Amino acid sequence: NNKSQRWRERSQVHLSNENTSNIMDKDTSSSTSTATTNGRDGPFATTAAPQAPDLREDDETAGISPLSTLALEQKLKTLRDQSNQHSAALTQRLATSQSGQNLLHIGSSLSTLPPDLHALLQQLHPILSEAESLEQDHVGLLTKWVGLGNEIRADQRRVVHAQECQEYLEDLDAAERNVVRVLRHQKKATGLSVEEGERQQQDEEDERMEELDNVASLERAAHTTLCLVQELHLSSEHVSILTTSRTTSNLNAGKETLMPSLRTPLEQDSERAQFIMKLAPRIRRLEADCSACLIANLEKLLKRLQQVQRLKQEQASSSLDEDDTLKTDHDYDSSSSLLTIMIGHCLRGLALLGKGKEAENVFARVAIMPLISSTLSMGRLDEGGSRGACSGLRSLLEEITESISKTFGPVLQISECTFSDMDDDDDNNNKAIAKVEVDLCTAGVWVPLATALLADPGIKMAIFSPGIASILQANYTALHTFLSELAVRLLGDTSSSSSEQQVTPQCILRAQTRIYSHPKTAEFSKRWNLPIYYQLRFGDYCSRLNAAVDKTRLEGWHADNVYSNADLEQQRRDTGLELGLFVELYDILGDLWAPEVFLRPLTHRFLRGSIQLVTRSLSFVKDGLDKKITFGQEKKPTLSTPVANGDSGTQNGSSAHDDDVLGTQLDMTNTRDPYYWAESIQDVAAVAWDLTVLESKLTHEYTDLACAAIGDKDSDKDICSLLKESLTEASSQISPVVEHSWNGVICEALTKRCCGPLAAVKGVAATYRMTNRPPPTNPSPFVTTILRALREFDGEFKHRTPPSVGLGWKIKVVTTVAHRYSVAVQELIATVQRTEVALKNRKARRTAMGGMSDGEKVKLQLYLDYKAFAKQVQEVGVDPTTVDGLAKLRDLTKDAEKLSTAAGKSIRTRKTPTPPSSNGGIRSASIRK
Repeated sequence: NNKSQRWRERSQVHLSNENTSNIMDKDTSSSTSTATTNGRDGPFATTAAPQAPDLREDDETAGISPLSTLALEQKLKTLRDQSNQHSAALTQRLATSQSGQNLLHIGSSLSTLPPDLHALLQQLHPILSEAESLEQDHVGLLTKWVGLGNEIRADQRRVVHAQECQEYLEDLDAAERNVVRVLRHQKKATGLSVEEGERQQQDEEDERMEELDNVASLERAAHTTLCLVQELHLSSEHVSILTTSRTTSNLNAGKETLMPSLRTPLEQDSERAQFIMKLAPRIRRLEADCSACLIANLEKLLKRLQQVQRLKQEQASSSLDEDDTLKTDHDYDSSSSLLTIMIGHCLRGLALLGKGKEAENVFARVAIMPLISSTLSMGRLDEGGSRGACSGLRSLLEEITESISKTFGPVLQISECTFSDMDDDDDNNNKAIAKVEVDLCTAGVWVPLATALLADPGIKMAIFSPGIASILQANYTALHTFLSELAVRLLGDTSSSSSEQQVTPQCILRAQTRIYSHPKTAEFSKRWNLPIYYQLRFGDYCSRLNAAVDKTRLEGWHADNVYSNADLEQQRRDTGLELGLFVELYDILGDLWAPEVFLRPLTHRFLRGSIQLVTRSLSFVKDGLDKKITFGQEKKPTLSTPVANGDSGTQNGSSAHDDDVLGTQLDMTNTRDPYYWAESIQDVAAVAWDLTVLESKLTHEYTDLACAAIGDKDSDKDICSLLKESLTEASSQISPVVEHSWNGVICEALTKRCCGPLAAVKGVAATYRMTNRPPPTNPSPFVTTILRALREFDGEFKHRTPPSVGLGWKIKVVTTVAHRYSVAVQELIATVQRTEVALKNRKARRTAMGGMSDGEKVKLQLYLDYKAFAKQVQEVGVDPTTVDGLAKLRDLTKDAEKLSTAAGKSIRTRKTPTPPSSNGGIRSASIRK
């Protein structure tokens, strides 16, 4: 409307321009030709012509002056150009709009449009009215024909529904007849005999085929019942949906009218659904009768199969001819195969009806529970052992599994092949534990057996709560092994399978997975009081370790272990350990992961226990090194007990301790008085060496032993990795103790012993002061004793020094001793120099006489002692150039090196030695000579 309004305004402007041009043309002599031209070029000129006089009057009143003819023609031309431009612009705008396009279809340009749109609409109104009337007539005819078509379609649909209902009714009647026929046959049927009877072979064969046909017809009836029940559910849902949709359509009626069409879906009707719902009582009754027949047949067939297998075993044990035996076995096998096929029909029929649980319950009640009840007893559980020992549990479970496999193995195989509906190539672990319609291995065998073991209070108490750790471990291992191999034992033997389908390893794996995932398995596992078992085991091992610790405290580190039954020397050779406590510790750690002790669910507890035992032993060593605990025991003095031995041991130090510890027994009268074992560097070195060996064992052999006990499956790799990290972290606490033992305790003790002879350094000055002794030529006797303790200790433990310690401990001892030695020499030289200053005049006289002063003799002696000490340092394996104390000694005694050379020459020139004399002048003269 807005665009049309703008178009009208522009047309009025164009009309005004044309009228002005017409008025001016009338004032000239060429008004006729101009009017003709304006009528051709201006389409609105005729309608606007009556307004010309008014415009002229307005122009005249406005005072427009008359123009010449040439000027008017020029103005007329200009107005025509403007009119053409406005006409082209209006046409372009109309062509670009929807309303303008609807108007332009009447004319291709403004020149061809009608002069009056209102008149055009009035002319088109009758035509439009006729078109509307014709459209209404056509819609009426379309509605009529569409209605007739829908009636035909509805009749066709009704025919189809009637045919379907007829088929359903016929199937229902056939299924009912089959069920009635089977019920009648059950009343008069006799058992399937495998013995020779009075009837002919043909009659027996006909009876077998008839019974097989009855069972197969029951499966077909079950399939028909399943279809009818599904249709009944769909019909009920259809009626409910139809009722709801009709209510909604009534509420929405009249809101929207669509053009009638045969493509529109027909309205839903409930005639077919109502017909099927009328059959609901018969369908439900058929379902119940069919289920009852299938269950009854399944029970009868299972009993007959069990009877056939029992007769076969009895026949095998009887003394018949070989030919007769083979023939009888063939008959038994044929009967068993036929019975297995019929049992398969029953299982499939019950699965179709959704009665898989009933089939599992029947199999468990009829086939498995009688067998378990006849085998399981308290006496059979304790067979071959004492009361409550459960020594016959493993053989009992194997006997039950073997009996089930021999009697009902084919039934289990055909059930697994039928209802395990997953492909063998499916790797989806979530589908691997999907439930199946009938699971005889889990619900039919394992659940009854687990229920029987838990039902009897005596058996349950004997198995799950024996109160003895070894019995509990044996029971758990036997049941765990039995459960892990149950599917293989039940389904593994395919030689007797009568089905064309064979049980694949994937089927066995899925069956085993369902056994593990069953709630009964979780309930069964919760019966084990495994934390109590661990506490019993760990308590025993803690008692063993505590006894070994107590014996070590009484008798010393070289006491034998307590509980190990094996030869101690053999254990030492096998493990590389030397001390009895650590031999016992490693034996305990190995027992934790032994097959007769370890349980996989307690892996974390056994790992924690191992670390605790190592930490306990390490804490005992640390307390000894820190002198927080003492070894030995305070003796109670008696009249018959001498006390001198303890005194001598205390006086002799570590060597007496070693002599006392070796060969002692666990006897209070022979133990030593309380002492600190850290004061014996031999004990400290021996303990440090065993700790080093233990650390190596924990990070290598012991870790492999624990991982082997856990298993080598892919799922166990993460557990083994975590176990290795934990043991490595626990063993890392040993290295600081070893380093402290060598670099701390041993170095301190050896340094103290080696520094003891350094007190003789002060006596060097006294040896030559005012004694007129000749210059020294040999080192002092005490020098050879400085590193004697280090040398002896190094020779004893040279091959038992931890690699992590290396030579650092010796360098530390030598460096400390050399430093103290240099300090003592420095103090002595300072004292000698002060003395020489005091005796300066005497020294001058001695020097003038050509002799060596007392100070020079002392320096020469110190130089010789330095050379001897440096040689000893090199002998113990330490580079003298790396010892700062030796460098300082060399600097302190370097002035005496020339004196040593002069003294050597003087001694070599002497022919005969002069005996020492108390007269200093005579001795000096002999030396000068």
